[in-house]
Amino acid sequence: MEINNRTVRLLSQTNNFTDENLWSFFEENFDLKLKSKQFLLKNKLILLDNNIVKALKNNNVKEGDKIKVKTISKVLESKNDNFKIGEYILGPGCVQDYYISDGENCEKFNIDKFNYSENEIFNGLENFKKAFKKLIELEDEKKIILKP
Repeated sequence: MEINNRTVRLLSQTNNFTDENLWSFFEENFDLKLKSKQFLLKNKLILLDNNIVKALKNNNVKEGDKIKVKTISKVLESKNDNFKIGEYILGPGCVQDYYISDGENCEKFNIDKFNYSENEIFNGLENFKKAFKKLIELEDEKKIILKP
């Protein structure tokens, strides 16, 4: 199975976090060949918080890197007995549509009990720049949720 994965990557290092050229968007295709213990996840909610800004300020994100965040994702394919197709997972992901995990730092998540009504929501990966700009404006006040 071939996957078309949209990703957001850091385009250039700068201290101007409102720079329109800070981020780049890519579409990457890859063949899905899961190894033993791996599973494929589709991001449903991408949780943006001030940790992204801290990582940028500390130069922990290099040019070309994907933006690491917490995500709530749905298992689409699995070769891992601990994570079944259809389950939701809270885990480390990136600002992208899909990713493959081996289960490290992942936990099952009850999506029905997740209340995100007090968070600001942006629909579509293509709105990451707007969501990030809002995150900068809010500082530590609350999280921003991006729904790919």
